[in-house]
Amino acid sequence: MHSINPIKLKDELKDCINAGYPAMIWGGPGIGKSEIPEQVAQELGVPLIDFRANLFDPVDVRGVPYIKQLKETGKRFTSWAVPDVFPIEQRDGPRGILFIDELPTAPPATQNAFLQLLLTKQIGEYKLPPGWQIVCAGNRLTDAAAVYQMPSPVRNRLAHYELEPSLDDWVQWAYQNNLDTDVISFIQYRPNLLSNFNADEYAFPTPRAWSMVSKKMSRANSDPERLFFGVSSLVGDGPAGEFVAFKEIASKLPDIDQLIKDPSTYKKDDNPALLYALSTAVAARAEDDLMENIMKLGKKLPIEFQVVLVRGALAAGGRDLKQHNDVRKWITENANIVL
Repeated sequence: MHSINPIKLKDELKDCINAGYPAMIWGGPGIGKSEIPEQVAQELGVPLIDFRANLFDPVDVRGVPYIKQLKETGKRFTSWAVPDVFPIEQRDGPRGILFIDELPTAPPATQNAFLQLLLTKQIGEYKLPPGWQIVCAGNRLTDAAAVYQMPSPVRNRLAHYELEPSLDDWVQWAYQNNLDTDVISFIQYRPNLLSNFNADEYAFPTPRAWSMVSKKMSRANSDPERLFFGVSSLVGDGPAGEFVAFKEIASKLPDIDQLIKDPSTYKKDDNPALLYALSTAVAARAEDDLMENIMKLGKKLPIEFQVVLVRGALAAGGRDLKQHNDVRKWITENANIVL
């Protein structure tokens, strides 16, 4: 199966939702399988109900049996009380996404219990509101995540997508979510460490793990050894060692605000790690009033780091900055570069 990046996956999920058939997102741990449906729901302006399949037994999906009696004849029969986690139009609204997460980690009997819901959007007496659509997600058999083989009738009810992390998409997301600039610049410097799953390690780098590193950086201790232990607990020893060394280099940057104020004070440096750190730190401060000086400073950098700076500035300050005179001039002069 061909892999798909997060931006294209969001477009595909919207197509599935509009067409009215369920989708399945496959991928390794920590790469955004759960976050992407939430982003799609936000962009469509609809609610999302998160249903963790591995927490339910088949009877939980089918519903708990109870005795129902007809008043007219007194005849009794078994009916089923479905769980109230399923969307109810009067409570949850006419449109939305039912997100069935961790589907492959549910036992096959539980997965089979979803068959009727996936096929007819109905289980027993329960009917999924017409405006609600289903999106599923889970790990692959190769991810060492205690998953079960998905029964073929279940597989055949879904549109399947295998998600792979994308550096450009992650960097844009990282700027927009105010991740620590040292983390952003390090991943651009060492893109292979954005996601490097290792089933034999307790901690390994993933987009989710680096987001956790960023949160920890806001409370980081100045002691390098403490910093190493904190980062290694999230991404493993090797990546943590590289990050700590990179951060030591980044700490030697001049005052970024002063540099933007007077770009003529910039002193050329050929160290790639320092240039990634500089480009990212400057880009994170992008706003319309500063772009003239930011672009003056950027032109003093090698072209590949000008690209890093401009892409970062557009991610941090918004795509509207593309209309700034100095940015437009740079784009014209570098027409062969896709932003």
